[in-house]
Amino acid sequence: MEPIQIIGIKDLDEMEVESINRLANRYYGKVQREIKNITSLVVHIKSINKEGRQKIYSVHVKVIAPTKVFASTKTEDWNLEKALHGSFRNIIREMQHRLHTDDQHDKTR
Repeated sequence: MEPIQIIGIKDLDEMEVESINRLANRYYGKVQREIKNITSLVVHIKSINKEGRQKIYSVHVKVIAPTKVFASTKTEDWNLEKALHGSFRNIIREMQHRLHTDDQHDKTR
């Protein structure tokens, strides 16, 4: 099984697919720093075409580890890269929160 799975890629053009692959590979390393034993990373993309020429992109990211499953909240934006960044930042923030690896509290006390 591939570590990065992208769902909904058939509805997108070549430039969008390239940007998704680039950002997913970049954030895979960041996610892997938070959790060492990732089973898979699933990126689910929906493009919603509202009666005009421009699309709204809805992005969900799910990280599957042997002990826990982390899912980002739905991020929607007119810009695909903004939606991807928002969703990946959300999943990293959730992993830090649930695994208590963020530095929001002073640990010396």
